[in-house]
Amino acid sequence: MAYSELDIVERLFEVYKLNRRYAEKKYGHFMPGRGQFNCLIVLDEKGTLTQKDLAAYLAIRSTSTGELIKKLAEKGLINKEVDPTDKRSHLISLTEAGKAEAQLMKDKRSKAHTEMLTYLSEEEKQAFGEGLAKIERFYYEKEAHMD
Repeated sequence: MAYSELDIVERLFEVYKLNRRYAEKKYGHFMPGRGQFNCLIVLDEKGTLTQKDLAAYLAIRSTSTGELIKKLAEKGLINKEVDPTDKRSHLISLTEAGKAEAQLMKDKRSKAHTEMLTYLSEEEKQAFGEGLAKIERFYYEKEAHMD
């Protein structure tokens, strides 16, 4: 069967949604909100960030980031401290509980993602991976020329 470019892209996003729904049913909710999930994952991978940098990584407005930070701080998952080099700025980092929560979420996500590929042959997995790598390179190259 031949797929149009639009069909392929729409199917990719549909598979993403199905994977998330399946994973949450099988492994439990990752966290009450996708924004909170993404925030913890970014902080776990990048370490301590300013609120401005965190907003940029999450691709959301600074005010939305502030709301996420407030909710996660209330749950004891992140620390918010005044930046000693710039008193107008705050540094955001994970607490030990935040690190544990991020690891738990990454473990659940990893299981779901690995399981997603079980119906593909090794050859199909490699072709899929190569195609995704090309698309990823496209976006990195486009991004580099936008600055």
